[in-house]
Amino acid sequence: MLDTTEVMVVASSLVAAAGTALFFFGPRQRTRAKSETGGTQQVDLMVDGGYRPDRIVVRAGMPVKLNVLRTDRSACSEQFVLGDLGVSRTLPTGRVVSIDLPALKEGAYDFTCGMNMLRGRLIAES
Repeated sequence: MLDTTEVMVVASSLVAAAGTALFFFGPRQRTRAKSETGGTQQVDLMVDGGYRPDRIVVRAGMPVKLNVLRTDRSACSEQFVLGDLGVSRTLPTGRVVSIDLPALKEGAYDFTCGMNMLRGRLIAES
């Protein structure tokens, strides 16, 4: 039989394990491009301990403008990399950096920080 202290340790461990699983495998924030001005889709992206949203859906075949605002001060978040598209930008803290992308083919394009720790995905759909 477990005493009170042992029960509390086991319960705390289970809560911590559940929280960790939700953080890494839980639902992702997803958004669609907000507007189409002059044939270009606009998306606002914030970098603050991760990408918000970390899933972006755009229409394939139309150019995209990402407006990236970094509020995070960690060195990890200084670079924004869209490797499949050959895009790499330095993100100063507190300033919006606009990244113009060409019309994309249908598919998924991963974006990361320079250290490949922060991750997100740009999804082009018809």
